[in-house]
Amino acid sequence: MKNLAKRESMVERPAYRAIRDYAAKLGYKDIIYLNIGEPDFPTPPNIIEAAKKAMDEGFTHYTEERGLRELREALASRISSERGVEVDADGILVTNGSAEGIFVILMSLVDPDDEVIIIKPYYPPYLYCVRIVSGKPVFIPPEVETLTPNPESIKATVTDKTKAIIVNSPCNPTGVVYNEEILKTINDLAADHGFYVISDEVYDKFVYDEEYHSIASYDKTLEHTIIVNSFSKTYAMTGWRIGYLACRSDIASRILKVKGTVNVCASSISQKAAIEALRNSSGHVKMMLAEYAKRREFILEALSKLPKIRLVTPKGAFYIFPDISQIEKDSLKFTMWLLEKAHVVVSPGVAFGMNGYIRISYASSMENLKNAMDRIASVL
Repeated sequence: MKNLAKRESMVERPAYRAIRDYAAKLGYKDIIYLNIGEPDFPTPPNIIEAAKKAMDEGFTHYTEERGLRELREALASRISSERGVEVDADGILVTNGSAEGIFVILMSLVDPDDEVIIIKPYYPPYLYCVRIVSGKPVFIPPEVETLTPNPESIKATVTDKTKAIIVNSPCNPTGVVYNEEILKTINDLAADHGFYVISDEVYDKFVYDEEYHSIASYDKTLEHTIIVNSFSKTYAMTGWRIGYLACRSDIASRILKVKGTVNVCASSISQKAAIEALRNSSGHVKMMLAEYAKRREFILEALSKLPKIRLVTPKGAFYIFPDISQIEKDSLKFTMWLLEKAHVVVSPGVAFGMNGYIRISYASSMENLKNAMDRIASVL
């Protein structure tokens, strides 16, 4: 048989999945998983009921490619209100999760050798999607003290070949939230140089101690900004696979052509559930945020007592990204050792482009977090 396409070799199995494979191989019965990036809460019952109602009424067929107009209008209204931007229903494309959104955007924007700026540490699919579309990833390292990029470093990275930059705030894996100086710098550069900003806002509802700022707010007509978001984290709907992108309607129409080659439409049932989520689930979101806030305080206090671990306080999402380089610079080696000795699974920083760090998810019960921190303290 002939070989698979070369692009297959451009994608590596992320190290955070490898550590999960290793955990399964070891077969310990008492493993605590703090590597999983999804809410540990159930989907709110009203959302589930909306899906059941849709099925009972026979709403189980294709919708229009862009997504249900009712859902797109609700999304456009919310985005316009919260971000202060101009977007209408024709500028919304409903996707099978935000991952599809990222992929079809890059497929639509990037030609071979176009440069796409990725800020370290990054969500791994950013890198693999850029590679698959034959773009050139260009990395910006963060400042160690803040785990955010220096505005001058951003300016120095832009070239005539820059086609897009991916902004993820609050950030996976660090939980950091970019300040307004960083966001304004990126927006101004995009306006001056004519490249696109892909704003991944999946964790926008999970911000602590401050107000969330979207980079889109600086681009009132979405001239160069494309927003990507999802229902997965906000409403504990990871398995429903429902997300969306928002941009100028003419750009959305062009992205739609690429999207149509991937699938016909997002799940009709999930779209009906998403409408209910937008209308009647804000109380559940506030409950989750309050619980995550308690867990964040606990995990920060517990980690601060451990030797040779440096922390940057996360202001969003449900992750923390400790620097463990004074203990072990090889993050995959450290996570394997932690699994063997403490029976706790965390994600190695190398998977996110930065060795010497680990990602801990506190989207787990307080009981699990307490037991895990006790075990980690014991082996360290």
